[in-house]
Amino acid sequence: MAAKEISLKLLIHKERNQVLFAESRNDFVDILFSFLTMPTGTVIRLVGKQSKIGCMSTIYESVEDLEVEYLESDSCKNKFLYPKNAAEEHCRSLMVNIDDTGPIDYYLCYNAFPLSFSYKHLASTTRSNRQCQCGRTVNWKMPTVSKNVAGKGKNGVFVKGKMRYMVTDDLQVSPVCMAATLELLKRLGIRDATVLEERNVNLGSEEALSLLKASLISNTVLSDAFLKKPKQLGRRSSLYS
Repeated sequence: MAAKEISLKLLIHKERNQVLFAESRNDFVDILFSFLTMPTGTVIRLVGKQSKIGCMSTIYESVEDLEVEYLESDSCKNKFLYPKNAAEEHCRSLMVNIDDTGPIDYYLCYNAFPLSFSYKHLASTTRSNRQCQCGRTVNWKMPTVSKNVAGKGKNGVFVKGKMRYMVTDDLQVSPVCMAATLELLKRLGIRDATVLEERNVNLGSEEALSLLKASLISNTVLSDAFLKKPKQLGRRSSLYS
């Protein structure tokens, strides 16, 4: 199956080689908003420990290198290195989802299903092989029901409707309107349209990952992700400051 991509329209300042803003449907905004749902361990794993997100990367490496015998249980290491996203059901409905963490599994004590349920049994847990209060091992995995979170009239995952959005280089998101566009160009001191270029680009998982990485260390995220200047990542002077 072909990888999913979404289309964006970039407005680029040719002389500065910088993206002023992107115009998109809500599917791109959904991807940006999904970054906020990711646990820290997932972000570090996705962007690569070599990115060195402060000392958090060091903590991640410490857990990765630590022997299981020093942890509270066998499942502790996976909890830290592959933490579950509370919004993972929503993220599965994204056009481009870069969180490769598996879905959350739920387990019940067999005694609680289907007719002999009582409150002495654990109602549910996300870990198998735990001990129920009745003495049995909790190992009955509840069936996973896949569903599309995006509702029929919602037309999105985290944002609704068919509005188009303007996303600036530093990832400020707002609905598209002519007044806001003109105000942005005025604020940036751009009066000559010949310095501007419109460019259509596609965003897939590789570009989404570049956006996530750049969003942590740069204030010119779209330029860093789409204009291919990795050596300047985080050092470019922003038009928006």
